[in-house]
Amino acid sequence: MREDLAPSVFVSAGASLTKPRARNLVVLLAFVGIGLALGAPLVLAPKTLLAGLRNVSVLVFVTLFASASLSAVAKAWKLQLLQSRLDFRLRFLRTLSITAVTDFAFLVSPLGAAGYGVNLGLLKRSGASWAVAATVVGSDQMLDLMFFAVATPIGLVLAMTPVTQLFPKVSAPLVLGIILLVALLVSTLWACRQRVATVLDTIGRRIPWFVSWRPQWIGLCQNVALRLAQLREGQRRWFIALLLLTTMQWLLRYSVLWFSLFELGYHLPLGFVLATQVMVLHAALWTGLPAGGGAGDLALAASFSHWVPLQAMAIALAMWRFSTLYCPLLFGGAGLAALALRRHFKAPAAELSPT
Repeated sequence: MREDLAPSVFVSAGASLTKPRARNLVVLLAFVGIGLALGAPLVLAPKTLLAGLRNVSVLVFVTLFASASLSAVAKAWKLQLLQSRLDFRLRFLRTLSITAVTDFAFLVSPLGAAGYGVNLGLLKRSGASWAVAATVVGSDQMLDLMFFAVATPIGLVLAMTPVTQLFPKVSAPLVLGIILLVALLVSTLWACRQRVATVLDTIGRRIPWFVSWRPQWIGLCQNVALRLAQLREGQRRWFIALLLLTTMQWLLRYSVLWFSLFELGYHLPLGFVLATQVMVLHAALWTGLPAGGGAGDLALAASFSHWVPLQAMAIALAMWRFSTLYCPLLFGGAGLAALALRRHFKAPAAELSPT
């Protein structure tokens, strides 16, 4: 069975973005969302923010830059392992460039939706089949979900004291009960996944455009299933390495705010800061604006207002944004330049090569 049965599906799905109006709207939303994210700390402390940042040691910003760099490298190594297991081998620097550009696309697009398409497209341009590209991107997302599904409840349980301080009327047994209920719902959905798939398939048969693409989707899904089976055949230490790299990637990113507050003299539990970020930032994505449009910043300031005054929180958020927004945008720009240069120098070589 051919592996490239579904390229037209992805091409058609993104065809509307080739229209000038749609493209201009996306660019406008990117500037608005990032601008709001950059301006949120200024809204919280317009008079004291710059003076407070000048008092922060340069070594702290070097540490934040190193944290962002190591997080990007950990994600790139994770993707490199996935690609190698699927017999698709790229140089690590190219994988790192693809990772940086993908994160850039997540940050500058509404709901972060462009990141998936950009990742698929760059892998396909690098020589991967659609099945391999979809398997790599899907496996990456599954590993991320596994991390958040485990880390968030653990963070809340370990930070029960600040949670009950933030919500005085909420008892610890109630919080634990909610966590167990969510775990039960997720387990039930997983156990009933075949029935859910059947219902979705029945609904899809009534949608004309889905019916026309159905053979391509079936072919792609079959090939992705084969690739996933290939991944499952890997050794246990290979899977452990993926889990460790995923944990390193997200802990480095989600511990930045805790580190920033710690440097400013506010010692909050790491688990509480991590779990709060996960819930607030994922909710902020639904504003539809790139990078949350500053909604996540303001929500975090409100969440920690019981322990951290707004002036200090504004400084911490600026430091946090330096590592989680400015640095990834810088890395993404560098990745775009590296991929463009490689394509520029490769094209003349291809023209000169004998046919």
